[in-house]
Amino acid sequence: MKRNAILVILVISAPLILDAQPQLDNPSFESWDNAGQATQEPQQWSSLKTSDGGAILNGLVPQLCWRSDDARTGQYSVNLRTVSSVIGAANGLLTNGRVHAELDVANSYMYTIQDNEQWRTAMTSRPDSIVGWFKAAPQTGDRANVGALLHVDDGRLPAFGTEGNYVAGASWKAPLGNVGEWTRFSAPFQYLNDWQPEWILLILTAGDSAGSAVGTQVWYDDLALIYNVACTPSTGVVVVSEFVAGDFDVTYSTGGIPEGPTTFTVELSDASGDFSSPVTIGSVVSALATGVIPCSIPAGTLAGAGYAIRIVTDSPFYAPVGCAVQVELETGISAGSRPAPSIRCTANGLLIDSKDAGRYECFDAQGRAVAIGSLLQGVNTVALDTRGMILVRVMSGAGSWMERMIVH
Repeated sequence: MKRNAILVILVISAPLILDAQPQLDNPSFESWDNAGQATQEPQQWSSLKTSDGGAILNGLVPQLCWRSDDARTGQYSVNLRTVSSVIGAANGLLTNGRVHAELDVANSYMYTIQDNEQWRTAMTSRPDSIVGWFKAAPQTGDRANVGALLHVDDGRLPAFGTEGNYVAGASWKAPLGNVGEWTRFSAPFQYLNDWQPEWILLILTAGDSAGSAVGTQVWYDDLALIYNVACTPSTGVVVVSEFVAGDFDVTYSTGGIPEGPTTFTVELSDASGDFSSPVTIGSVVSALATGVIPCSIPAGTLAGAGYAIRIVTDSPFYAPVGCAVQVELETGISAGSRPAPSIRCTANGLLIDSKDAGRYECFDAQGRAVAIGSLLQGVNTVALDTRGMILVRVMSGAGSWMERMIVH
């Protein structure tokens, strides 16, 4: 018999190697207990009807959660509703822990019961964020809330003296107004320390903890924990030539052990750091949270300091975190038998003295073409507006050459 509008808002506003279960139990709410009854709840989740307040209290409090056929995926989602009770509006509520209910609402909270599988979710990984999908039909000024707590030992929301066991917290509030289509939400975890958590405690509500209004509804489906995949190259500068690739290693690390063999793929951006058309330079299949991926930047890749690499996976539970890498080119490399052309800087550009007719291309440090043209036998003048490092590529029937120049 609790005023969930008050309780849940306190919950949501509360301060907020690897060896763990990386995802939540029954995150898409497909499995249910007591379906069709007032005590219906998703398996591994609970609401007010199964609080620890006892049979009499649980029989008096209103039903707050329902199984819904309106699902984003699968057959079901969970529908939470704010309803009337003898003490006022009762906010729709769901937790993967248990509700501690008393007649004095100020003493109520959600908590993990460590020695009872029904009321706990083990979590010894360090996820980056929690995501999910929702639809909402709130009353004016009302909105759904989601709160998540990573903790060791005892954990409660509100804390009731367990703040010292908190590892991280995440909090999300829905936008005001109706949301008629399934919409993705995301909330990052804010870590308080470098501890490895033991448990995760979640609270999902229909309305705002500041005072939900009767008639507010929300639907939740497909919750998930997202882990960052960080990458560290073995070198910050990779040297390639027109004919020889640049080999190096990339170390990856995640905040959670994969659920099974996962493909970790290293992608290279363009010279400006854009991943619109990435180049795959290495991959490995692994069920480990850390590892090393042999990589190779293709021969002929243009020089530049604006490249980035990232690691993507075939799992929806991992998100890439990019890191920078600089590509440099070996100079004076010739594919032909005749001497390389002489390339000199001038006040306005370059002088290219070539033994044969052909073509030249000039690129800046970001890989952008700044001059392209035909090359005559003899001395050629190339005007340049660009200053700084320039890659010059000369191509003729006798061969091809590349040279880096500093234009002042």
